[in-house]
Amino acid sequence: MNIDNTSNNTNDNSRPVTPLEEDCCHNGCNPCIFDVHAKLLEEWKKKKKGNMKTQIRTNLLCPFSYKNFIITDIKEAAENYILLSVKYQENEIKNNVKLLIKPGHHVMLHLQEATRSFTPIHFTDDNIQFLIRLYDNGKFSTCIRHAKIGDEIRIRGPYGNFKYKCNSFQNIIMFCMGSGITAMYPVAKSIIDNELEETRIHFIGCFQKMSQVPLKKELQIFSDYWNFKCTLYISQLQNEIHNLHGINIKCGHLNEASVHQILRDNTSDTTLVLICGSQEFDNSIKQWTNEMDYKCIHVFE
Repeated sequence: MNIDNTSNNTNDNSRPVTPLEEDCCHNGCNPCIFDVHAKLLEEWKKKKKGNMKTQIRTNLLCPFSYKNFIITDIKEAAENYILLSVKYQENEIKNNVKLLIKPGHHVMLHLQEATRSFTPIHFTDDNIQFLIRLYDNGKFSTCIRHAKIGDEIRIRGPYGNFKYKCNSFQNIIMFCMGSGITAMYPVAKSIIDNELEETRIHFIGCFQKMSQVPLKKELQIFSDYWNFKCTLYISQLQNEIHNLHGINIKCGHLNEASVHQILRDNTSDTTLVLICGSQEFDNSIKQWTNEMDYKCIHVFE
């Protein structure tokens, strides 16, 4: 890692503060706080060299130091999924500082001795809600299973390179698998909540079982809007009747033929394709999308 040892004694308050060596948790985080600082420092130097105006941070979160939050709620969202709600630990938010997280961006959560990145699905000035998938032998999953309301959890960020401008595309196709829904949901919500948006969204989610689909109610609410369409591919769909208002349910895996058919119904130069899932899923969807001459593709990694 690259550590900047330049003194912080400067009259420019916009210069990124250099993290201390003890600020690193040494858990192999990606990104590491020192890598983040190096990137922010490089951007700051470019702005200074070009005499560009730098803005003083008003975000409650910081990308290279942890802020303390407390767990306020933990509840089941679906099979192997929980909704985790946290609140900033300080009693007051001063100087108009508040949480600022762009849709699709993620943060690092540090609980006990475990650290992992998650994408918030909702936030207010001092509260954040996460949809978290639990794994049988996952280190963070083990910690969160034993966590209680009132426990401290540390957060730093946000991170991400996804940028979206209102009405920059006619259509957005969202391909996600499992917990990849966490990257898509806030992007979809930000578009639906914006009355000026005319972009149409087709959300395609892939899950093993219906019981493992989180945010069903939210997806149904989205489907009531004229510009949102939802299709779920369930690989192990049981014989019972699943009647989810506004949601199209298909049995089986999302395959190459299905992706090509979905893309055939859209125009490549006016459509943005978003992808989030396992590495194999991401690579396959991206390859099939490229085969259809789509150029505007973003993979959440």
